[in-house]
Amino acid sequence: MCRMLGLKNFVFRKHREILENFFELATSGKSPPGDTPGHLDGWGIGFYKNGKAIVHKSGGSIVEEKREFFETCERVNTSRILLLHLRKSSWSGTSKVAHAHPFAVGNILFAHNGTIRDFKPLREKIIHDPPPPGALDSEIYFRYVMSFAPLDLAKAFGKAACHIRKVHTYSSLTCLLADGNLLYAFREYTKDPWYYSLYDAPTGEATIVASQPVSPDLRWKMLPKGKLFIF
Repeated sequence: MCRMLGLKNFVFRKHREILENFFELATSGKSPPGDTPGHLDGWGIGFYKNGKAIVHKSGGSIVEEKREFFETCERVNTSRILLLHLRKSSWSGTSKVAHAHPFAVGNILFAHNGTIRDFKPLREKIIHDPPPPGALDSEIYFRYVMSFAPLDLAKAFGKAACHIRKVHTYSSLTCLLADGNLLYAFREYTKDPWYYSLYDAPTGEATIVASQPVSPDLRWKMLPKGKLFIF
C-alpha cells in the first residue's frame, strides 16, 4: 500500500511545490479502513539520466529523512520521467530498502499500490531473471510483467495483469511504470476505490499522475478502472 506520483518532463525548480505537497501525503494521505495513518515504511525516487534508469530509495521514514529526499530531487534537477513512492507496508517487519519502491529491471521503473496475498505461486512462473530471495508481492508482480519480454511493455503488462486478475487474490494492482520515454498508469482494485485511486493532470509541458491530487491549481481527473493509460 502506498502513495505514488509519476511526473513526465520533471524540472525541479518548476515542480518543487508538487514535491512538497506529495511529501505531505506521508502523514496526511488517505489510509485504508482500520489502518493507522501514515506512509512511513520506506520511500523511493526513480528517474532517468542520459537515458538510463536510476533509483534512490530507503527503508526509513521519509519524514525523518526529509532533507535527503529533497536534496536527491534537487540533484536529479531534470528527468524525462520521475517516479516517487511512499510505502505503507502490508507485511510486518519489512520496512527495508530492498522492499522500497520503485523497482527497476533494465530501463523499466515500477511502483505499486496494493497487495497480492497469494504471490508465491506467481514467483514460480518467472523462469528467466527471477526475483531475488525474499522478494515480496510488488516486486514479483513487476518481475512477472517483465517475464513477457520481448513483447513491448504495454502488451507484456496486459498479459501479466490479465493472469493475476483471473487467478490471484489482491486488493489492488494499481501501478505506475516508465520506460524512459513514456509513463504508464494502471488502476485496478477489488475494494476501497477511494484509497486505490489514481488521478492525472496536465500542467504545461508536464503530465502528473498521482494517488491523490497534489495541487489545488490543476484540473485532476480520476483514471477509470481496468485500463492501461500511456502518457
